[in-house]
Amino acid sequence: MNRNDFFKLLAQRLYPVLRAEGFKGSGQTLRRLDGPLIHVFNVQGARGGDQCYLNLGAHLDFIPPEGGLPVTAQAMTESHCIFRDRIDPPTGPAFGWAYSADAAEAEETIAFILSEWARVGRAFFAQHARYPQSYEALLQREIDPATIHGRTALHLARIAMHLGQSERAQDLVQIGLARAPERATTLKAELAQVSATCGREN
Repeated sequence: MNRNDFFKLLAQRLYPVLRAEGFKGSGQTLRRLDGPLIHVFNVQGARGGDQCYLNLGAHLDFIPPEGGLPVTAQAMTESHCIFRDRIDPPTGPAFGWAYSADAAEAEETIAFILSEWARVGRAFFAQHARYPQSYEALLQREIDPATIHGRTALHLARIAMHLGQSERAQDLVQIGLARAPERATTLKAELAQVSATCGREN
C-alpha cells in the first residue's frame, strides 16, 4: 500500500471521528477552534516515503506562533503550536506509522490508530480543553527550574501575563533567562519583553 492509499484509508476511518469531536478541514491537517484555543491534528509523511507521523498541537491565539512568522488560526499546523505531541506507533517514537504491505495489514494499523486516538490524542487535547481553566491549572503545577526548556518558560510566562498573573510571569521569565543558552539572543529578547510588559502593568 502506498502513501496516497494509506492517507485515503486514514481519512475514511479516522477523520469522521475527529469531525464528530469538532475538528474541521481536509487533506493532512484538521483543526478545532474554540475562542483562543487552537487544536491541530496533522498527518506528516516521513522523508523515507514508507511511513508517516501523527502530530498533535495546541496553541493559544494571543501567543505568537512558533517559527517567527505570522500564521492565521485557519492555517496553523502542528509545527506552529507551542504545545506538541505525537501518537506514536508500537515501535516507539523513533519510528513512524508504516503504510503496511497490503490492505488487511493497513486495516489493522488504522484500527490501532483509532484506539490510540482514544487513549493518547484525547488525553493530550484534554489538557488544553478550556481557557482559562486548563491553563490556570497548568500554571499551578510545580515546574523544575533545572530541567524546563527556556522557550517553554517563555510560553508559560506569556500565558501567566495574559491571565493577569504578573508575579508568576516574572518568575517564569527569570527561570527562562537562567535556562536560555548563551547564544539564544532572540529568546532572551522575548523574555525581556514579557518582563517589561509585566512591569508596565504593575
